[in-house]
Amino acid sequence: MLRTRIPAGATAGVVLSVVFAALLTLVASADLIVRAAVGRGELRYGEITPVTLRVPNAPRFLPTSPGASTLRYEQRAVIVPRGTLLDEAIADHRLALAHEATSASGPFGRFGRVAGVGAIYLTLSLLLTTYMRRFAPSAARLLRPQVGIFVLLVGVLATAKALLMLTAIPVYWVPFAVVPLWGVLYLDRRTAFMLNVVVAFFASSFVRFDILLPGVVLVRGLASSLAFQDRKHPRQMILAGLLGGIPAAVIFAAASFAFDAGFSVLDDLTHPARSNLLACAGGGIAAGLLAFVFREIAERVLGAVGRDRLLDLVDLEQPLLQRMAREAPGTWEHCRAMANLAEAAASAIGADALLVRAGAYYHDLGKSVQPKYFVENLGPGERSPHEALAPHVSADAIMAHVVEGTKILREGGVPEPVVEFAYTHHGTQVVEYFWHKQQERGNAEGLRPDDFRYPGMKPRTRETAILMVVDAIEAASRTVEPPERAKFEEMIQRVIFGKLKSGQLDESGLSTADLRLVVGRMADTLVNVYHGRIKYPWQRDAEKRDAEKSDAEKSGARSAGKLVRLPPRS
Repeated sequence: MLRTRIPAGATAGVVLSVVFAALLTLVASADLIVRAAVGRGELRYGEITPVTLRVPNAPRFLPTSPGASTLRYEQRAVIVPRGTLLDEAIADHRLALAHEATSASGPFGRFGRVAGVGAIYLTLSLLLTTYMRRFAPSAARLLRPQVGIFVLLVGVLATAKALLMLTAIPVYWVPFAVVPLWGVLYLDRRTAFMLNVVVAFFASSFVRFDILLPGVVLVRGLASSLAFQDRKHPRQMILAGLLGGIPAAVIFAAASFAFDAGFSVLDDLTHPARSNLLACAGGGIAAGLLAFVFREIAERVLGAVGRDRLLDLVDLEQPLLQRMAREAPGTWEHCRAMANLAEAAASAIGADALLVRAGAYYHDLGKSVQPKYFVENLGPGERSPHEALAPHVSADAIMAHVVEGTKILREGGVPEPVVEFAYTHHGTQVVEYFWHKQQERGNAEGLRPDDFRYPGMKPRTRETAILMVVDAIEAASRTVEPPERAKFEEMIQRVIFGKLKSGQLDESGLSTADLRLVVGRMADTLVNVYHGRIKYPWQRDAEKRDAEKSDAEKSGARSAGKLVRLPPRS
């Protein structure tokens, strides 16, 4: 059986969620681990803090002075930098130690805090995997991308935790939006939005669920994802990060005014190192810059393929393409024709047109192993080897090109998203011609339709689904006479309906709106391909001579065929 990319099932989702929740709980507890390692599990006045202490931004009432009975309202985040000598006379130090003591209180102490945070992580992880498995409209439903997403999340969140423990920067500087930006670049925008929601909760848990941080992270991530429109130019992520940071700063200022009328924008900006407004904007810029710089790492982790690699693959000097052009020239011309049609269809619905072109070039590479089994590689008057084979043997020879192509591509180091086109362009369809031929011969072997079924898998992305449809359309388009738009449109609709009826497009994520656009674009493209051309004078003269020669031959044939009457005998 052909090894294909593995879809993520419910069991895989649970295992991934448990492992990720456990790792993230360990990351979130890093400050407790460090303090325990240096013998500072319980912090006291007169000791130096081994990690930065952070009190979340939350409304609170505090004594106006130590021991005073009057209270004052306050809402701000408190940061006690690592290496600070704790002093009871300093209000922020008293607040930090009081907060530490409160978080460690209760019947379960710090264990209860860690267990509660772990339960939150597990719940969010299960929701994320369930969404990707059931509703993600792209390759995010496959196991490899889901594992990659969790690896990236652990990496980003571990880095964020280290920054919060070792530095005194405002938490809003942490570039959490980097994960949604990678989601837009390599997956799809809706999955990126879901990632952003989950990241906002994870980020908030690192600072004891700061009341403003989730809103800032959500707005910054959403705005950055929306602003990043052109995936062909990853540099745009830097601008998207900036555009995401501006509304985040606005949200922070507005929320601060709503909760605390004493908040001053001017006072915040006069201390740049502690400014939360600058941090909101700067964190967006940092996210865009880091997403751009480390995009190749994210690409490999997610099992995606970047634009630079795709441009290299569609270079006609590629050895694998040269091999196909040399050993299966008819198939190569079919692939080139398909590439133009499929790229146009992908562009019409906003899919990755360059990926589809690369997939079209390589999808039939397996035909180069036994090219004569495919009619497009037969010369004029050359007999097909299928004439001497039993139908089931012919079907095996035809289906083998899917397996052989996949094997050659993997051995050649072609990225898996491109290899996927090789084993999905026929899906799990039956080789109907030879199955019907088997039935016409009586099916003495007692074979079933499954014995004539391709060993691949159904398309799971819009790009692979487009190639499946175009593969059938390109072949059928050569038989349309006259080449009019209405006839092309009817043929395309029949092909698409056949794929829908057999269930081949069920998992592709193509919507009815996408299919409508594909029909229109394909019909227009085929009309342009087969449009009439003005004939050169020498062509008209040659046709005239051929017509005159034909008329003369017909006239001679009629004369020869007439009965000659002899005169009567005298």
